[in-house]
Amino acid sequence: NAHKLQDHVAQKGSIAGYPGGKSISREEFFAIKSDIFAPCALENQIREAEAKVLTAKVVVEGANGPCSPEGERILVDRGVTILPDVLANSGGVTVSYYEWVQNKRSESWTEEEVDEKLERAMKKAYRDVSDFARLKKCDLRVAAYAIALQRIQMVYKEREIFP
Repeated sequence: NAHKLQDHVAQKGSIAGYPGGKSISREEFFAIKSDIFAPCALENQIREAEAKVLTAKVVVEGANGPCSPEGERILVDRGVTILPDVLANSGGVTVSYYEWVQNKRSESWTEEEVDEKLERAMKKAYRDVSDFARLKKCDLRVAAYAIALQRIQMVYKEREIFP
């Protein structure tokens, strides 16, 4: 019961000791059968040991850097798709940019307008990254970084900035 669990956490500060709950080890947690795993809190949560037992076919990085380099290498070698943090976690930054634009222009967009723009931007970003990864035969993180570097290069050329 999510409401009772929420009350328990409010009272105790943790899920530990929740009536009807069962304590499991870290290894048991990561080995739970799943299709999608979304680490959304801490860095380096998926290390070698966790990557070896994780059953998910897709990891969606909601936290910044939740996979250690060693853990990521194991997941990639196992054929697990990793949606990198710089893509999966970029919605908030995008909306912050929209707020900046609105302030700069003295505009006020509706929630629906922001949602529509965000959805369009996120779909395009995912398409660009997945197309690049497929074309260059690389993982999604490498594709996202490569696209970012290409965009920086383009800006430098357009603005005639030569470091």
